[in-house]
Amino acid sequence: MEKNKRKHFNTYEEAAEWFNNHDMADFEDQLKPVDFKFDLRKNRDWVELEREIAVHLRKIAIEKKIPTRILVNQMLKERLRELR
Repeated sequence: MEKNKRKHFNTYEEAAEWFNNHDMADFEDQLKPVDFKFDLRKNRDWVELEREIAVHLRKIAIEKKIPTRILVNQMLKERLRELR
């Protein structure tokens, strides 16, 4: 990351690779303190999807005009009923 430029990553892996190969001390003059709060008890269960699957699901959700999370839940519920 060059000085005074924001870095954008397309994947977690890309970000991890960059951070594994750079020292944040080199960018200390660009860092700003931030305050944030979160409650782990309020977080839902998250599942990382393969990129191709996520893209396909988003396309279907857009076609159906529903949020992707609702589509995924509907699909999983249907599949779980089939497995019973």
